[in-house]
Amino acid sequence: MSTRVFSHAGRGQLDTSASEDVRAVHFVGSLPAALTGDHRQMMQWFLDHAPDTALTGLPCDPDPRWIIDWLDGLAAVDALDPVRTGHSADYDDMPTYRLKHGHWLESEDLSLGRAAHTDAVMAAREQLHNDRDFPPHQVSVPNPYDLSLFTFGSPGAAVTHLPVFRQAVLDDVHTIHRQHVNQVVFQLETPAVLATLDRTPRPLWSAAVRALAKQVARVFADGPREATWRIHLCHGDLGHQPLFALTDLVPAVQFLNALHKQLHRLRIPMPAAHIPMCTGTHAPPTDPRFYRALQHLRRDIDVIAGLVDETHPKDSRTALGLVETELDRPVLAVAAACGHGRRLAPAAVANAALACKLARHTTDAPAR
Repeated sequence: MSTRVFSHAGRGQLDTSASEDVRAVHFVGSLPAALTGDHRQMMQWFLDHAPDTALTGLPCDPDPRWIIDWLDGLAAVDALDPVRTGHSADYDDMPTYRLKHGHWLESEDLSLGRAAHTDAVMAAREQLHNDRDFPPHQVSVPNPYDLSLFTFGSPGAAVTHLPVFRQAVLDDVHTIHRQHVNQVVFQLETPAVLATLDRTPRPLWSAAVRALAKQVARVFADGPREATWRIHLCHGDLGHQPLFALTDLVPAVQFLNALHKQLHRLRIPMPAAHIPMCTGTHAPPTDPRFYRALQHLRRDIDVIAGLVDETHPKDSRTALGLVETELDRPVLAVAAACGHGRRLAPAAVANAALACKLARHTTDAPAR
């Protein structure tokens, strides 16, 4: 078994056993609940199910509902009062909070515990078995705006309290980077970006896209300048249901182009972008018009195509061809639309197998 390593620096630095035009496989992060618990076994699962395939990183997320556990835990924060209780079975059943009069939040109140989790994962990596160097550990990092929105339940309150959430996230990021430097890559995860655009009338998109891009760019700018980031756009998966219907890729393209512009101005590299191209409940579309917006994506944005659906392998293969036709170049990597936490173990195995097959699939897209 040989798992090729995807270097931080870009497609041109796959290890020497990888071909120049190979696509990588990107695992979003989570695994079925039955496979979680032991860090070493979780990481070994990813290695074992991507033989002879380049990997963008090696994730080891805790339980797929770890963000929900964090949200529930805010009930113990002295500065917060519950507004609505819920068990988070779906998006209408999530608890929300408000700030108590005369109180304020500290970043320590909102800690995600990612630094301690990463330390434990990195210790477990030493027990892994593989005949090559490992890909960098992929650390899932929620977008601060998403966390603030989950907490307070409204965009206005989320923006008001955003700085303390950003600080809480970046406290972990800086600690992890100091401890592990180039052994980790950070994946910023945000369903709020596409959900916000879905709920915004298109005539107002320009302002919304600009504001969202500035918010995300601020996270990268305030993080360690030497850190490697990726961004995972998402449709949400609470209760294994998306937040909204997927109609086209226009919002993703507009946001990513705006983010690229902001980062270019700040002289910060644009991270590779995971674009969900199905929802996990429906097959990736096979209508070329769905992918037409990709013609307008900046050519120097590396795309991770979130279109691997093990229940629709033929449609996934067709979608990959359409994506690369519209981009006029191969994608950097293929992936599922979301993590495997929504799946049972056999489905996760099937998805990984299809991803590896699609990574080697020949399309008519020009080589990079």
